[in-house]
Amino acid sequence: MIDTPIGGSKTAPVSRSGHHSTRKLTLTLGALGVVFGDIGTSPLYAFKVAIDATGNPGPEAVFGVLSLILWALVLVVTAKYLFWILRVDNAGEGGILALAALLRLDRPRGLKPHALALLAVALAGGALLFGDAVLTPAISVLSAVEGLGEITTSLDHLIVPVALVIIVGLFAAQLLGAGRIGKAFGPVMLVWFAMLAISGGIQIARTPQVLEAASPHYALFYLAGHPATAAAICGAVFLAVTGGEALYADLGQFGRRAITNAWIFVAFPALVLNYFGQGALVLSGRAVGSSTFYGLFGGAVLPFAVILATLASIIASQAVITGIASLASQSMRLDFLPSMRIRYFSATNHHDLLAPGVNTLVGVSTALVVLSFGSSDALSNAYGIAVAGAMASTTALYLAYLLQRKGEGVWRGLSVAVTVLFLLLDVAFVAANLGKIEGGGLLPIGLASAVVFLAVSWRVGQMRMAALQEGDEQNLRDYVKASGNRPPTTQRAAVFLVRRGASVPRALAELNELTETRFARTILVSVRTWAIPRVSQDERIQRSEIRPGLARIVVNVGYMQRINLPSLIAAELQSLGVDPDEAVYITGLERPVPPSIFAKPEGLVLSAYAVMARLALRPPDRFMLPPSRTLEVGMPRYL
Repeated sequence: MIDTPIGGSKTAPVSRSGHHSTRKLTLTLGALGVVFGDIGTSPLYAFKVAIDATGNPGPEAVFGVLSLILWALVLVVTAKYLFWILRVDNAGEGGILALAALLRLDRPRGLKPHALALLAVALAGGALLFGDAVLTPAISVLSAVEGLGEITTSLDHLIVPVALVIIVGLFAAQLLGAGRIGKAFGPVMLVWFAMLAISGGIQIARTPQVLEAASPHYALFYLAGHPATAAAICGAVFLAVTGGEALYADLGQFGRRAITNAWIFVAFPALVLNYFGQGALVLSGRAVGSSTFYGLFGGAVLPFAVILATLASIIASQAVITGIASLASQSMRLDFLPSMRIRYFSATNHHDLLAPGVNTLVGVSTALVVLSFGSSDALSNAYGIAVAGAMASTTALYLAYLLQRKGEGVWRGLSVAVTVLFLLLDVAFVAANLGKIEGGGLLPIGLASAVVFLAVSWRVGQMRMAALQEGDEQNLRDYVKASGNRPPTTQRAAVFLVRRGASVPRALAELNELTETRFARTILVSVRTWAIPRVSQDERIQRSEIRPGLARIVVNVGYMQRINLPSLIAAELQSLGVDPDEAVYITGLERPVPPSIFAKPEGLVLSAYAVMARLALRPPDRFMLPPSRTLEVGMPRYL
């Protein structure tokens, strides 16, 4: 189990302040690299796509688009996420699954209809983030590498091959661990944001009238005057806030203060300056080439800008990849997805992990997307709809959380009203992005639908298996009475893994009946995953002795904690007179046998569950049991 170390060497009071300041600066710099990597690379394509959507990039369109982008950043990122949603966390952790856990949606059995609807919203939002993880590296890397064509058109044919090489290398590098390859994220992104601010500021100084676009009336009047293209323009403007969901998802890794400082003092002003600089470039008529972003740079600086943009896009992609690995790990622990192999690279940072299967699937999908679309302009039609849906899902769950809280009087009513306004804003952006469905938007929706189907199939199958197991389990009192005082046939102690709430596991009953094996000591161990990130040390283990030679241990863990079961229960085994290095671990290896796909209405769902169950990580690997002392008792289960 990985926990944050407690204690450490003592320091003098005078150095504590310096250490605290250094830690705050480090966290802020880290947040700049990880949290704002995605939204920080949006200037590569967002303004160009939005101004092209107007159909007539004249002064009216430039002022309208800039005003829309500015106030989207203010309302969605600053107001909604930074000053509103980040106020609610689950023991320090954020993200859509943290909200689902706060709403107790991780155990759907017995949920009321409205709670099941919220569970569907949570699953849809999480699934859309998987789709976003495929599209973000593709559009970020493509838009950066397209700078080669701005240097010279003779390099256009290299854009897709170079993008593919970068993407393949990026996903392969995950095997090294995000912590190792991400140490330079913060400094590189600091240079990137500085370049955004300087390049934009130079153009603003040349055309200062562009600053008038800060007034919101330009956005309102432009949309009102162009109703036919308003939805397309809003859908394009939304590209400027993609990545905003990362503020909440990475809350546990950096904290609210570091994220706030990085946004307010660095990312936000740099983005605004760059967008307004691109607008100034178009207003002045100095824009050349196909990219308004790369048009900000002169000939000598352009190669450097392309290289730095490529590095920034890699960092943006890395942040998304790391986030999806963490989301997949949480989904497995909360039983939304089957257990898969997880590699941990740090003993202190539980976010530094890799889900190899998920990483491979996302990497292959991203490479196929690059090959299929071939340019950031084409991909922009598919990008954004997944993020818009995920943002709306988060806000809806946040609203549900506020509604279930008691008391607080007027403040509660005001909080609900403000959240409803934010939800309406999210719904408006979702509606604006619906026009992208025909041009590629079906891709993220299809990816999300596949993930939702797998999650539902897994949960339905798990509930069916639990019902079958309950029917087979022997009552604990009956087992104790039947076993009586019969002497053990072996002096070894056995640890049986049983599901939470189980009586006597089928594996134990079958060993007793078929082989007449009776152990000197039998310990029934259940692992319970709570809807909180981490369980404290003093609340982790619960033990009870049923009778001499028979005991039960319940291990409580959070959904972000690793489970090294032998290490966790070693002290309890010793107190029971069992040598932890000699105990035998016995698990049930139950093979689900589905009905014919057409035999039952849920035949397809149960068939999908059976396939996932066979591919899922087995308990010995999931709980890090010693292979030489682990026995799996197999048996079929007919669903």
